[in-house]
Amino acid sequence: MKRIAIFTEGRTERIFVRECLLRLFDPVKISFECYELLAHNLHPAHYIYPTIPNPYAEVFFMIIDCHGDEGVLSTIKERENNLIEKGYYAILGLRDMYCDTYHRLARGVINDGVSKRLIQSHAAVIQSMNHYDRIKLYYAIMEIEAWLLGMYDLFQKINPILTAEYINQKLGIDLKSIDPQLKFYRPSEELNSVLALCGRQYKKKEGDVEGLCAEIELKDLDDIVSNNRCRSFKEFRDAIVGYG
Repeated sequence: MKRIAIFTEGRTERIFVRECLLRLFDPVKISFECYELLAHNLHPAHYIYPTIPNPYAEVFFMIIDCHGDEGVLSTIKERENNLIEKGYYAILGLRDMYCDTYHRLARGVINDGVSKRLIQSHAAVIQSMNHYDRIKLYYAIMEIEAWLLGMYDLFQKINPILTAEYINQKLGIDLKSIDPQLKFYRPSEELNSVLALCGRQYKKKEGDVEGLCAEIELKDLDDIVSNNRCRSFKEFRDAIVGYG
């Protein structure tokens, strides 16, 4: 069985990755566990699938919520040797590009130069690790909510009123034509504005994220790629599928 570890910035990313795995793979062929990192110790997250080891699984994913963007890389560095010794084939990290450092340097606008600077600094840290060839860090630009905005058909599943046309009419955001990762500095705020149109909110709470990610279908994951939106999602998706 191939083993893959995925370290996420937070709960939103952990839930999103979990749901993506269930759409991208035949559930019979995978197994995974979800954890939160608290005080340097792993604790089972609210949702673990499956509760009984899957004897037919070809790939096992361990998803670890690091509770903070800066914690992803440091946690990988801390645990890389132990994971490789346990037979993990690859170690992946997923975090938002937006963070305090980015905000301080970019001053409220998407800045490719700042993005490249952060990516290069993180790459240098990975290169210094013992198993750098097994480690890869991926970024949601600017936040993972940009990927959800790129899957705009999700919103009609939440409420039929939330068509792309209605959202454009009310908010002046044409989700069919824009690339959210290039358009929005804080996509989570735009996502909250969209859901507010039907009386809901998005504050990154567990229920908010679970409710939205539960509506994701394979078609949504395909459409965002075929429509050339959110290139950073395609990179992450290609990596995940490649390990299957």
